Amino acid sequence: MSNAQEHLEKAIQINPEFADAHYELALILKDQKDFENSKEHFLKTIEIRPEFAVAHFNYALLLHAMKDHKTSQEHFLKAIDLDQNFADAHYHFGLLLAELEDFEEAKNNLEKATDIDQNHTLAYYHLAKLLIDPEDYEKAKKNYLTAIDIDETFADAHYYLGKLVAGGLKNDKDGTLVRKPEYDDAIYHYKQTISLDKKYYKAHYNLALMFKIQKKYDDARKHFEKAIEIINDYSKAHFHLAMLLKEIGEVAVNEKAIV
Repeated sequence: MSNAQEHLEKAIQINPEFADAHYELALILKDQKDFENSKEHFLKTIEIRPEFAVAHFNYALLLHAMKDHKTSQEHFLKAIDLDQNFADAHYHFGLLLAELEDFEEAKNNLEKATDIDQNHTLAYYHLAKLLIDPEDYEKAKKNYLTAIDIDETFADAHYYLGKLVAGGLKNDKDGTLVRKPEYDDAIYHYKQTISLDKKYYKAHYNLALMFKIQKKYDDARKHFEKAIEIINDYSKAHFHLAMLLKEIGEVAVNEKAIV
């Protein structure tokens, strides 16, 4: 038992209606993954101070971890109702809604988080990941770029932006579905990903695909091989490396078949 936990329990023993002590103890127990006891103290906190927005928020996070999604939603909404500018409540509520496949409401909450906190890097990133409709291509791109502007070391944002622009699937100005890959931009962002995380095997693999399209076979081969070096059972990398080697003529010859 930590000293902090011991003293919080003593404070509650002396004054059972000490809301802040219940709340802080609930946080400690949550971090220790003692979820049931944490829940008990969150409930007591909220019973004593029903307008405590941050307690509702952290209780919602606990319930999410406990897979009680319905009650978790109720407490995220209560936190937001109590504090209209609670960016993190909108953000985490958005993640929960996305997990529950309520994508429109998830996007609305993530966007609200960015409206409230214009430096909420993760909200921009997760919003971009949900903007998969071709009509949202430019909006998704803008959100990835904003996340990167705030945190240029955000490897995942570089990687998924690379994937977005490599695909290039979007609606033209007249609403026509078109595919306009931006290979140079994709290569740039895959390279940025790798510079930030040399073991990011998916970035090596996708960078190799870009180089193969551009017929830069040596570069493609290097990155396919690097992806396989990192994850040896990466079947797609083995397959595309094989196709590359076949294309450039490096196919093993079975001498027994030669007559």
